[in-house]
Amino acid sequence: MPLKIHNKVICLCGSTKPEWRVKYREVLETLTLMGNAVFTVVWFRGDFYGDFEQRRPLMEQVHYLKIRSSEAVVVIDRKAVGEHTAEEIAYAETLGIPVYFYDQVSEEKVTAT
Repeated sequence: MPLKIHNKVICLCGSTKPEWRVKYREVLETLTLMGNAVFTVVWFRGDFYGDFEQRRPLMEQVHYLKIRSSEAVVVIDRKAVGEHTAEEIAYAETLGIPVYFYDQVSEEKVTAT
């Protein structure tokens, strides 16, 4: 049975390869319309202007802050799990933050009251 996640702070995780850009947008929109506040990535590979490798430690530090600040982590797709995403999942789990894959989440929208 799909999970209904409402009124939570969620961090999205997954590959930042450009081919996942549309999926991130879909998941961000759906989870937001379900009443959640959602952290997501800032750049996809190839989007960054300047030396990405120089800034990568900062981007990773900020992403881990987003994970620590969240009540749940949602991985955008099971196929979007590489080495870094696996590390992020393990990190969230060590903090006791539940990790879900997007296909486990109900897409039921929340209506304003």
